[in-house]
Amino acid sequence: MTDYPFLSLSRVTLDLELARQLPRRLAYYYLAIPLARDEDQLTVVMAYPENQAAVAMLQAVLGTPIVPVQGSPHEIKAALNLLWSEQNEIGTSQILCWGVPEERAQQIAQVFDAQVLCLDAGTSDLETVLTVAREGRYSLTVLDTLPAESLSHFLRASSTPVLLMRSEALTLQHILLVLRGHSPDDNVLDWVIPLAKTGAQITLFTVAPTGARPKRGARLPSGLAALLADDSAPGEHIATCARRLTESGIQGVIKLRQGIPEEQIAAEVTQGDYDLITIAAEAHGDFVQRVLNAMTSNHRQPVLVIKPITD
Repeated sequence: MTDYPFLSLSRVTLDLELARQLPRRLAYYYLAIPLARDEDQLTVVMAYPENQAAVAMLQAVLGTPIVPVQGSPHEIKAALNLLWSEQNEIGTSQILCWGVPEERAQQIAQVFDAQVLCLDAGTSDLETVLTVAREGRYSLTVLDTLPAESLSHFLRASSTPVLLMRSEALTLQHILLVLRGHSPDDNVLDWVIPLAKTGAQITLFTVAPTGARPKRGARLPSGLAALLADDSAPGEHIATCARRLTESGIQGVIKLRQGIPEEQIAAEVTQGDYDLITIAAEAHGDFVQRVLNAMTSNHRQPVLVIKPITD
């Protein structure tokens, strides 16, 4: 078993800029603080430097080899409380990017008014991204395009919403918000409304699935009629979503289609001039994956998949 030199933080003056290179939630999770840079490596004080998985994780996040030294858990936690005293538990949103060029990452940070951490796709794999996002309690994970199988796994496992950057830029003049007809749509609106306040127009889009006609004498409307009826659950849901946009001072339109949902969504993406597609992932994201498969490779709009943020 390796012995690590012990360092008391009472004898150290923290370099605040360097110490804050490790995101706050990860620093608390691993009780670790970067202390000094020596050429191509960082000295990091850790409460548990023998944890090789933690060391590997910190190296991936910091983007450089680290030299761990032993510290007192009590002293490290006290130092972190001082280091991050101006940032409460909610704090500024934090976004994790993987395989995204620095220039695009900074644009994303500006659009979402958030801090961004970039992981190098050459030195960190998707499992590392999932772990960092979960343990760092990030609010959003941004990825470049992935093969279908890898993307399906990632959507299932991700603890955060996912932005798939399928284009070279992220502009927000016209956003397509795909309504699924359930409470997750409220979460999509929570994301879209702040983005749209820069002047973007929102298209609320929903599909009535093609199915059997109602039995003779049935009172409940079906298909498009159900979507248009104010006293039906689907109609009431659409009206509620539209009302939220109106009350937020956002311009928008409603579009309705009937047919196979994923095919109709892909057709709308093809025909519409949208800068961003937003949709809620229900359950494990299988429906979203089918939508992405239906979208041809010629259509490269970014897709924001909303999932609940889990710890």
